[in-house]
Amino acid sequence: MGHQPEKVIEASILREFATRNDMRLWKNPVGNAITPDGAQRVRFGLIGQADLTGILPDGRRLEIEVKTEIGQQRPAQVNYEKMITRFHGLYILARSVDDVYRALEINGYQFRRTA
Repeated sequence: MGHQPEKVIEASILREFATRNDMRLWKNPVGNAITPDGAQRVRFGLIGQADLTGILPDGRRLEIEVKTEIGQQRPAQVNYEKMITRFHGLYILARSVDDVYRALEINGYQFRRTA
């Protein structure tokens, strides 16, 4: 069996955590768009920001960078991780839903699986 694409891993993490009542999690898009008239290119998001962002029950910021089994963070993503952790946010590099549960537990959060 091949590696799961990032989009599949991301969707499974969102399915597991985005609908919970005890925390918040949402997609954090980064990219460019062109205005409808084609006159301007608009950039949104921060370079290197995590794929998913949210708020834990105690108000702590949560950032989840989703990678495949072999995916590596880019330098801008490493810098973003350092910024989040410097200000006491929780940054998780996740290759699966289990990685997210594991990191949350290590950091003192006990969430019951939804399925």
